[in-house]
Amino acid sequence: MADDKAISRRRFAVGAAGLAALPVAAEAAKPAKPAPIPVGKPFILTTWDFGPGANAIGWPMLAEGKSSLDVVEAAINHVELLGDYWVGADGVPNEVGETTLDAMILWGPTHDIGAVGCLKRVKKAISVARKVMEETQHTLIVGDDATRFAARMGFTETSLTGPKSQAAFAKWAEKGERSDAFGPEPIARDDRLAGHDTVGSIALDAAGNLTVGCSTNGREFKIPGRVGDSPIPGAGAYGDQAVGGAVATGNGDVMMRFLPTYHAVELMRGGMHPQAAAEAAIKRIEDAGYRISGGIAVIRRDGVHGGAKTGWKDNPFSYSVQTASGNVKVPVA
Repeated sequence: MADDKAISRRRFAVGAAGLAALPVAAEAAKPAKPAPIPVGKPFILTTWDFGPGANAIGWPMLAEGKSSLDVVEAAINHVELLGDYWVGADGVPNEVGETTLDAMILWGPTHDIGAVGCLKRVKKAISVARKVMEETQHTLIVGDDATRFAARMGFTETSLTGPKSQAAFAKWAEKGERSDAFGPEPIARDDRLAGHDTVGSIALDAAGNLTVGCSTNGREFKIPGRVGDSPIPGAGAYGDQAVGGAVATGNGDVMMRFLPTYHAVELMRGGMHPQAAAEAAIKRIEDAGYRISGGIAVIRRDGVHGGAKTGWKDNPFSYSVQTASGNVKVPVA
């Protein structure tokens, strides 16, 4: 009995010593951390066919030494006021014929974010989002309360309805159909949503400060009160001062379930190339069985970029990047 106890004690002592050594061994086995990503020269990235025009607004500001925050706001304001059907006023109506807007902006140095969802009767949604970020401790304000906040900040209320949105709603209402938002989930079946655009923009200024933003009027004939992925951090847009940024577009109701822009940025943080990070973020959605149309554009703070998409066989997705070397439009296969 005594020998058994002695043996047990010896075994325990050896085992304890071995366990004590394990953390050291495990620590030694950890892979080396990726080298810090260097800060590149100024750039602006903007999605879709809006890219060249929006970049043409933002790039001269960057060249003059302006803040990336001002640059992203100006580039997206340009798109919001174009009268495109998918971004800004006169855009896609909801189920009762009203156009509402979603937008978000992120300031890299402090990781501060401002966003508005289901904003009504104010055209410059990204500018209202900036006011949320700069003037309050809040991150997201929605609906009529977002409109009241905008008025409080000095924005003018005006109808967002126009000829295109009126005509689209009248044509749809005549059919007497329910919103496709009541349909089955697009798992193992196509989502059948009309292809649409969300403008996303990412800029790095001469001081090395990163800003990410996006704006949209969302899904066609959506249920009133619906908020899409665009104003949700990590879904429609995300960024990190030490890494870079990403912006997304497409079926926001599904995209926000996977936080693809956060996913891509974190993959880059771990050392993954931006192109591979974009592809991995989209593949995760596909692997879950969803058959949607969606895309993502990703750029590291050193200016290396990439993009990926799912669906949109007949609706090519692209993004444009402008630097001192020029403005390059990148089709996403």
